[in-house]
Amino acid sequence: MGDVSKVTGRRVTAEYRLPFMAHAPMEPGNCTADYRGTTCELWAPTQVPQDCRDAVAQAVAIDPDQVKVNVTLMGGGFGRRLEHDYAVEAALVSKATNAPVKVIWTREDDMRFSTYRPASLHQLSAVLDGAGWPVAFTHRIVAPSISGQKGEPVPGGIDPDLPDEAAFAYALENVSIENVIAETVVPLGWMRSVYALQAGFASESFIDELAVAAGKDPLEYRLHMLAKDRDVQFFTTTWHTARMRGVLQLAADKAGWRKPLPAGRYHGIACFGCFSSYMAEVVEISMENDVPRVHRVVAAVDCGQVVNPSIMEQQIQGGIVYALSNALRAKITIEKGRVVQGNFDDYAPLRMEETPVVEVYAVPSTEPPTGIGEPSVPPLAPAVCNAIYAATKKRIRELPILS
Repeated sequence: MGDVSKVTGRRVTAEYRLPFMAHAPMEPGNCTADYRGTTCELWAPTQVPQDCRDAVAQAVAIDPDQVKVNVTLMGGGFGRRLEHDYAVEAALVSKATNAPVKVIWTREDDMRFSTYRPASLHQLSAVLDGAGWPVAFTHRIVAPSISGQKGEPVPGGIDPDLPDEAAFAYALENVSIENVIAETVVPLGWMRSVYALQAGFASESFIDELAVAAGKDPLEYRLHMLAKDRDVQFFTTTWHTARMRGVLQLAADKAGWRKPLPAGRYHGIACFGCFSSYMAEVVEISMENDVPRVHRVVAAVDCGQVVNPSIMEQQIQGGIVYALSNALRAKITIEKGRVVQGNFDDYAPLRMEETPVVEVYAVPSTEPPTGIGEPSVPPLAPAVCNAIYAATKKRIRELPILS
């Protein structure tokens, strides 16, 4: 909206980078299959039983109605179990041996023969007025298209997931969000919050950079851009500044943003909207031998009417722990055409003793319920990195933090 090319003033630019990432669930790919000539029964930890059924039916050449899928509990999925390669393999082995089989992948096979969250480059630019407030904002997202690689349409050269996951909910007159689709042979897959994780890290870290450039408090800087009640249209979704302002203020109040922190403690803040929900997080850290230790995360969400408060809290807590694992250490590297990482020694999840206290608060609402499984992921990494800047005056523009 507006025209960023016609705005003049003090310009601030930055580039942010994110690596390929693996889903890395605790339970590796597995499936039990019993092929019986004209029928096949599966026991599979799948997120999409219908797609699993159809893929197996095609692989063993039977009618989809003759495939029965028993959905088991999952030891983590995060999008990896939107794929069904492990079920197809089990069915093919059962057909070849004419016997029921259970296929369990090794951790190394699960890590190295997976689908991956795409790497991305983010080029950001803003123009500030004389008081330091942004009057233009540009975010160019350079990343492979998951849907495009899988043969799905990419209308207008924009990945179809981006409209739900790369919104800019601040009420600025001149905003440009661009999507440049890169190509890769690395197999891609959807991972919890998909492009929102990437867009949120870049844009909310950059907003902090703008606040520092303007000499203003990061919370007050955001609240200023959300001060007027406005509707911000992003593709088919309408974002409301009042609702984003509400979660920011709630998170800040519960975290005691305006109160002095204990010696050696620092905090960072970020907010983001995806899947039609609004999320803000305040992170409190200390630095121990130049390594951040996250002690507390205060999360506020506006996801419309909360149907099940306990599930909502669990989803947000789990998303924050998952996001912190990814922000600190998650990185898939490719050497000579092969994935280097293979197990939790070189792709380490968050340990119990590293896990912070997570407080969850919901804005009371009568709006229709919206997404809750993914919106807590995007604000975490920028909030941590913004806290690290507050502690060290060093800006982190590439994940993982401990690379």
